[in-house]
Amino acid sequence: MIIAESDPPRVVFMLAPQDSSSMGSPRLFLYRMVRAARLDGHIFTSLRDDGSATGQSLLVLALTGLSFGFGFAASVGGDLIGVLVGSVAGMAVGVLVGFVWLSLTYLVATRLFKGTSSYWGLARPLFFATSPALIFLLTSIPAWPIPDLARSLGVGWTAVSSVFAVRAPWVSILSVASLTFIIVALVMLIIYGFLPSL
Repeated sequence: MIIAESDPPRVVFMLAPQDSSSMGSPRLFLYRMVRAARLDGHIFTSLRDDGSATGQSLLVLALTGLSFGFGFAASVGGDLIGVLVGSVAGMAVGVLVGFVWLSLTYLVATRLFKGTSSYWGLARPLFFATSPALIFLLTSIPAWPIPDLARSLGVGWTAVSSVFAVRAPWVSILSVASLTFIIVALVMLIIYGFLPSL
């Protein structure tokens, strides 16, 4: 809370934390998610440098996987147990895919483009970049065109957010971050293409 200098004085509530004592607070967690979804480059840079944000970044990744799993399981129908199992499976797959994506991004960025970020310095902004994927919860609404719009918006918004997150650890040119994203996406598509044949 901030009291603004005015006549008469007014109280302004801010989402951003005002002191470092709230570093693990839900308010800071929400603030970081909103700023990441708004493609704020400053939040990605601060996440890169803040080792205490690692737990929160893992939680964001788990929540986005959970929202995708819930949205998908609810959209295909089924009972409560099926939706719960789908939600948990979505969370597990989301975390697994998140770490594969992170590892590939780290390899491409450090080996091909000579980036110097640490693994977790890249993980924190990249995992927070998945914040827009919470919109996958809307895929559970059975009214056309909401599920299709939510899926498209979630994928596109998360992709753009990921480019901004990759850009932050190296303060590099946007085209390098975009190229890193494209290379990793192509590798992921190739891996996905081989999965059914295994």
